[in-house]
Amino acid sequence: MNDRNITYEPYAPVIVKLLNGTIYDESEKLWNDLLLYQVPITQFFEKIAIDLIVDKKDGYAYLKQIEIDEEGNTIGLVKRIPLKYETSMICMFLREMLDEFEINNIDQRNLYITHKRLKENIELFFKEKTNKVKLLTEFDNYIKTIVEIGFLKKIDDSNVSKDDTRYEVRRIIKAKITNDVLEEFKNKLEQNV
Repeated sequence: MNDRNITYEPYAPVIVKLLNGTIYDESEKLWNDLLLYQVPITQFFEKIAIDLIVDKKDGYAYLKQIEIDEEGNTIGLVKRIPLKYETSMICMFLREMLDEFEINNIDQRNLYITHKRLKENIELFFKEKTNKVKLLTEFDNYIKTIVEIGFLKKIDDSNVSKDDTRYEVRRIIKAKITNDVLEEFKNKLEQNV
């Protein structure tokens, strides 16, 4: 038994969750605590050169590193994950799909897509047969990576085939892939065509 009388901040679970990834409003307890203690949480992270980004409209919060010098260095707490070209391309495609969905669907909050539909739509971007074969061979791995980084959330479809597995496109993708990043990627694609 521990004899120490340890007290901790009531928002400690929120800080731990943010250090491990994004918090969504669907996690009601964490989300409500985040909003309740947003000021002290923000102050805590500012002391270690990290911004707390809270998007109440889209219902997510995440951490963003602050550059600590002119070279763009950070303290290195939030890890950056390099993505393969094909994974990046699928992420860009998902980002565009979300934009289109938001413009055309004012009565629905979340965009859902099946594994099969996503694969079919992505195939259209790959004109060369060798690139298309590589994409289709590794497609499941790319999707797994995108789920792991939090841009897709697999919906519990345990009784359906892989093709019918549904994913929610998470709105955090808009924060991570800004309009500027999307335009830059499109320009690079056009130059390589």
